[in-house]
Amino acid sequence: MSFLRKIRFYASILFDRQTPWYVKLLITGGFFYLIVPIDFIPDTIPFIGLLDDVTIGTALIALALHLVPDKVIKRHEIKNI
Repeated sequence: MSFLRKIRFYASILFDRQTPWYVKLLITGGFFYLIVPIDFIPDTIPFIGLLDDVTIGTALIALALHLVPDKVIKRHEIKNI
């Protein structure tokens, strides 16, 4: 799946009425953690600063996808193929 398709997929799950509120919070938090420059470990520290962004942001989004009901995932996978 291409990067833009993944973004569309996450956005469609985010705006689905059957997606639980805590999943929406995790997806939004993951995206904001990847984008916002405020971090637990500053990006000025080589490698480790960027690694924490990728690790925490990706983990939040992966956890959110794990918590989404299967019927919602399947519906949006078909829609975004």
